[in-house]
Amino acid sequence: MLAAPLPPLVEYFGHALTGVALTLPRIVAAFLVLPLMTAETVPSLVRNSFYVSLAILVYPLAAAASPATGLISGADWGLVLGKEIFVGLLIGFCFGTVFWALGAAGSVMDTKVGATMAMEMDPISGQQGSLTQVFLMQLATWLFMVSGAFMVFLDLLMSSYTIWPIASLLPPLKAGGMDFFVGQFSYLMTAVLVLSAPALVVMSLVDLSLGLVNRYAQQLNVFALAMPIKAWLSTWVLLLALGAMVEVVMRKLYENRGLLQVLKHIL
Repeated sequence: MLAAPLPPLVEYFGHALTGVALTLPRIVAAFLVLPLMTAETVPSLVRNSFYVSLAILVYPLAAAASPATGLISGADWGLVLGKEIFVGLLIGFCFGTVFWALGAAGSVMDTKVGATMAMEMDPISGQQGSLTQVFLMQLATWLFMVSGAFMVFLDLLMSSYTIWPIASLLPPLKAGGMDFFVGQFSYLMTAVLVLSAPALVVMSLVDLSLGLVNRYAQQLNVFALAMPIKAWLSTWVLLLALGAMVEVVMRKLYENRGLLQVLKHIL
């Protein structure tokens, strides 16, 4: 009497496990782009449990938007997984530009100072970086968490399953899609230049001034003087421009609230 309900129950759990497994690639791909949950900061067990928990939470939404998940044929599995990874990477990339812009700006400033020899381990990304680069990366992470952008990121990631269901293939890229991707890379390069420009201008003036001094006092070791002067001035310029950097980051994070609508028009 008790054996009859087992096959439907087993079939139900089989479909549920398949659906949860299909929701994981998009979530994992999105978080892999963001330098938030790396192996150095979050243990693998905790990180993987978090990914699976998100997949379980979003599974009812994904199943309602894509009721034909169990009908995916063997030939379409690769295309579906590729589409899921692409969508996750796309969402993660749009949020990750803030981290990369601040980190690259700090690296450029330290390169101009000549302080790239002082490297330390970045606990966020798990890689070695210069002092200013690590500081700005941690600043970006702090702003990302306290400003509510992390919750916006999770909301957009979860809501993306209603726009691009699991069982559907990615539609062809529209004409505005290329402009969007080029614009994201353009923003990244422009933000690096804008954020590092004040310190670069000041340090260039220091180099020019010391070059003129060395022209008339050739026995003076200008190189030994240049590094501490540029390091001191770049630190002060960075502290003075920190408010503007925060505003740039917050503006970009605020613009990402409508990211799904933008992606919906280009995909």
